[in-house]
Order: sequence, then C-alpha cells, then structure tokens
Amino acid sequence: MNKGNVWTVASNELSQMIIDAKKRREEFAESEKHYMNIIKTVFDIQYLRREDAEAVNKLEQIGYEVYSTPDENGNNAIAIRKHPIKKVTDLTLENIQHLTAGEVLDLIAHNMGNGWKGLSLAIQDIIESAFFVDCTIMPEKTMRKEGGIIDRRKDDGYEVLEIERGTWIEGIFMKPKPKVEKVHIDYSIDDEEDGRRRRRKSMDAEDDYVDEEEELEVEEEEEDMDDEELKKLDGEEDEEIEDDEPDENNIQIEDIDAIDDIAEEEE
Repeated sequence: MNKGNVWTVASNELSQMIIDAKKRREEFAESEKHYMNIIKTVFDIQYLRREDAEAVNKLEQIGYEVYSTPDENGNNAIAIRKHPIKKVTDLTLENIQHLTAGEVLDLIAHNMGNGWKGLSLAIQDIIESAFFVDCTIMPEKTMRKEGGIIDRRKDDGYEVLEIERGTWIEGIFMKPKPKVEKVHIDYSIDDEEDGRRRRRKSMDAEDDYVDEEEELEVEEEEEDMDDEELKKLDGEEDEEIEDDEPDENNIQIEDIDAIDDIAEEEE
C-alpha cells in the first residue's frame, strides 16, 4: 500500500487488511506506524466497543462505517470513513487520478464561481496531470449556438461546465487523459549481440596492446646498443637507399651535354 493506491481501497477492504495485519502482531509491529500514516492521508479511523450503541450511531451519522474486530485493548470494533473531497483544495496528485471529469467540474462550480482561471496554478497543475482542460469565454449566443463549441467538445468526449459572466459564458471543458503504463525494458534481448561487441572490443584492445609492446621492445633494444652498433645499423639502412648519381655505363641522352662540358674543362 502507498499514497497512490490507498485511494482505490474501500472501507470494508481496509478493515479486513487491518484485522489480518493485527493477527500477525510481531510482523506488523515494525511497519504499523508507516502504514497507518499512509492510511490516515485518506481515511479517518476510530476504535470503539461494538456494544456502545450510542457511539456507533453517532459515528455512522457522520459517515463512518463500523466493523467488528478481535478484542484488543478493550475495543472490538473499528469505524472507518474515507476523507470526502469537498473543495478544490482537497485535490492532490494521488486522489485526482480516481475522480471523474464531472466530479472535478462540480468542485470548480462550487469554488465561489471563480472558474478555471480563478484556481491557483498548483491546483491547475494537479487537475491537468489527469485531465485535458480547455477554457473559453464567449457571448452566450455564440457559446450555446447549435453546432457550436459546446456541441463539438461534447462530440470529442469532453464534459462541460458553463459559468455565467454577465452576457458572456465561461465554458470549461474537461476529459480524462489516457492512463500511461510504465514501460519495462527487457535488456536480455540484445545480450548475445552485446557479448559479441564486447569480445570484439576486447580483441581490438589486445591487438593495440601487442603493437605497443613490440614498439617498446625495439626502443629498449636500441637503447642497449653501443654507438658502433647504432652506426652500423644506420649504415645498413643507408645502403638500401638508391644512389641518385648517374651510371656511366648507362648514360642517357640528356647527360651528353654535361659530359662535353667536363671534357673541355680537363683540356
């Protein structure tokens, strides 16, 4: 039981819950205060003797329902009354979910004729958490003409409250919002694919790690070499580079002029 679903509990159901809980006194003792605080947000509760007819009649006259219970601390009955929602200020985010549009419009109608805009923003937010609301002020003839806004709103499923404003009418239209169920995502569906992705990522990481190890090994080997070995290694690398000087045994046409110039200088 919580502050939301306690509004769905009937008085007779609550009395049976309390009786069942008290039979398991040791289990219920630790959580009794917690649950009674929840219950008291919605219900008034009185313990009494069933044989006290005067007390029973008095409570029943002001809206209590009396149920027999096992004898405890001299009482063998419990009187329960659900809190009546008589004013718009009695509305909460919990109880608004259990009212009809007609009931909410009736509360607004008895709110000193202030209409929708006369409500505090907090109360408007509470009502709009459970209902679609539209408010329009028009001349009476325009508001109530056949096929006009009232007829169209009723066709769309709205209930209507009309409040007279001199020769004008304030129309408040309200209908319940669809109940939205919480979606529970099943993460097990993609477990196999996620496993494959994780394995691929792990393999890529291992490859990167191996490459880094090889680079480190080469660097360490070079650090261990003395100067002569490094020079030798550099010489071997230089030998692999192609010589860009021209080959005398393979003289190209464009080199003939250069050869003539050299011969003249020698003379």
